[in-house]
Amino acid sequence: MSKVRIGIDTGGTFTDVVLRVVRTGQLYTYKLLSTPDDPSQAVLDGLLAIVRMALEDSGHHDVAAELSLDTLGEILEAMGAQVVHGSTVATNALLEGKGGKAGLLTTAGFEDVLWIARQNRPELYALQVERTPPPLDREFVVGVAERMAHDGSVLEPLEEEEILRVVDWVEKANLDALSICFLHSYANPLHEAQMASRIQGVLPHLHLTVSHQLLPEFREYERMACCAVNAAIAPAMVSYINTLEDVVGSERLRIMMSHGGSLPPSMVSEMPILTCLSGPAGGVLGASSVMERAGMTHLLNVDMGGTSTDVSLFNNEMVLTQESQIRDMPLRLPMLDIETVGAGGGSIAWLDPGGALQVGPISAGADPGPACYGRQSRPFQPTVTDAHLVLGHLSTDSPLAGELVLQPALAREALQPLAEQMKALIEDVALGILQVAEVSMFRAIQRVTVQRGEDPRDFSLVPFGGAGGLHACRLAEALEMDQVALPTQPGLLSAVGMLEASPKYFFSQALMVTVEAGENQSYPMLRQHKDIQGCLRSLQEKAQQALLREGIPLQEQHIDLSLDLRYQGQSFELSVPWGEDSLPSFLAMHQHLYGYINEGRALEVVAARVEGTVFQDPPVLPELLPREAEVDGPHGVPCQVYDRAGWSEWLRYQRSDLRPGDSLEGPCLIDEYSATTVVPRSWRWVVQPWGQIFLTRLPDLEPGEVESV
Repeated sequence: MSKVRIGIDTGGTFTDVVLRVVRTGQLYTYKLLSTPDDPSQAVLDGLLAIVRMALEDSGHHDVAAELSLDTLGEILEAMGAQVVHGSTVATNALLEGKGGKAGLLTTAGFEDVLWIARQNRPELYALQVERTPPPLDREFVVGVAERMAHDGSVLEPLEEEEILRVVDWVEKANLDALSICFLHSYANPLHEAQMASRIQGVLPHLHLTVSHQLLPEFREYERMACCAVNAAIAPAMVSYINTLEDVVGSERLRIMMSHGGSLPPSMVSEMPILTCLSGPAGGVLGASSVMERAGMTHLLNVDMGGTSTDVSLFNNEMVLTQESQIRDMPLRLPMLDIETVGAGGGSIAWLDPGGALQVGPISAGADPGPACYGRQSRPFQPTVTDAHLVLGHLSTDSPLAGELVLQPALAREALQPLAEQMKALIEDVALGILQVAEVSMFRAIQRVTVQRGEDPRDFSLVPFGGAGGLHACRLAEALEMDQVALPTQPGLLSAVGMLEASPKYFFSQALMVTVEAGENQSYPMLRQHKDIQGCLRSLQEKAQQALLREGIPLQEQHIDLSLDLRYQGQSFELSVPWGEDSLPSFLAMHQHLYGYINEGRALEVVAARVEGTVFQDPPVLPELLPREAEVDGPHGVPCQVYDRAGWSEWLRYQRSDLRPGDSLEGPCLIDEYSATTVVPRSWRWVVQPWGQIFLTRLPDLEPGEVESV
């Protein structure tokens, strides 16, 4: 077991680094600007800084003085450290179209599947629909003469002559990566395996993505899309991981996955698509870990960073989905169910042709950042962060990331052109910017709650990210929620969550088994079907072997089995745990989501799934020290804040000065190293023993107005 765990989250604006001493729970934190042109630079700079901080604090000044990239790996080994990193490299490579030169081999006649896609229209009433193009060029898609039937029988064999033709094309194409996705390979992977073996024998260093290994499930478009995305982002991700491995060491480095677990670098290099939402996944894990300590298990997470806001639910457990997408490409792989909108602190405010105020999705990012950072060139582009500074929410006394001093004059200058065009006060424009951004967040919250049968009022809103606390109470008012739960280290929570990421593996296999209804909707063959049992047994063995390779013995492993079920004739399925409760779970879920149960209709078992992980002991978290008896309660510093009532005096508190039991009413601001929280009028806050702050809406407050914008 590692003695020290280090979590690193690379965001669009900041890179967050945290180090925890496992035995004592002592936490070191560091925040620095991201380096978009080379994300590894900020990661390694942050890693050096946090390790140097820990060494100096423990008295090893001579070692800290000699610390460099050349000695970092040795020192991490001596410290017994493990580094868990959540990366945006894969996501950015896809969003920015900077993937490698990738090719695709598919069954002849199916070369255009990625361009045909589904019949879903991204804009229902658009006369000319424009889709985001696939992440590879059509000229690098080659049809292969072979064909499997849906049951795995060979319709057209893969001949030696065809293999030689294709291998010759691959050699001459000079590709960075290649994906292979043949029709119905989930039922019989023979042809894919033959082709992959021959290509690898000739080009051993070419990155290969093979569909029956990545996603052995039916639906050819989704399977092919995942393969194409994986191949496109592989060159950038593999290069990035190699850079970190060279410094940190492969045995000490783990990568955060989009499903909330972590995997070794070698596994991630094969399937980088699994990292596309790794940063937000760390935030969900961190929120659940920190808030469960306070006895809270129904959480509505709002993670607002510099570029975007990520919204998710924690309902006694993290919610997984197989239906994510990025850049209009479906990612049919296990990921935490996170809804993302382009509303972050760096999101740029602008007027559309009709004169309506818009915010995002374009962001100023880390370079140049908001106007108030002093790094933009004139004419300035106003952002959400600039609006907060104009309204008095942000302090200019504490530099961001230890070096950025916010400049209110530049923020006002950035908003001035909008104010002139809108013929309004700069402060009212700033309020409008925040309100428009909150509308985007409000709608994202509705998509993960109301549109999925959940009432947001049954949850506590948990804000984190550098900007989450600035909007939390306003969002709660609009949603008619009564409680906001502010976690410790909110602006660093994604990195903190990575400290808790356990090894986690997912395996799946298409089944397509029909189970007839028996008496009283019993479906007797559901648990007795040999194909179902055999498939689950095989997947369980895969998961066990994967964890054994990580040194986790069988007695410490936790294996969950599940089935994807649907009524015969339906197009989409529901995933339920395998066991005695499989059928009741499916019926209850179907009733909850669709409002009915189809009595007497046969069931289809579409796929079997397995999750293999290990439970880690909860981290040691030091309790917040009580206030000494002779010391008075918290003292706030007066400041001027602008709201709907105009300018008025608020109090600004430092979170480091707060102690368990401290309780006051708004309006006030709570500042800390990584974030600021706005507590409006008619809200009360109280500090919990472990440092969390509960904010409660007082009963005389009317519902918010965000939804009416």
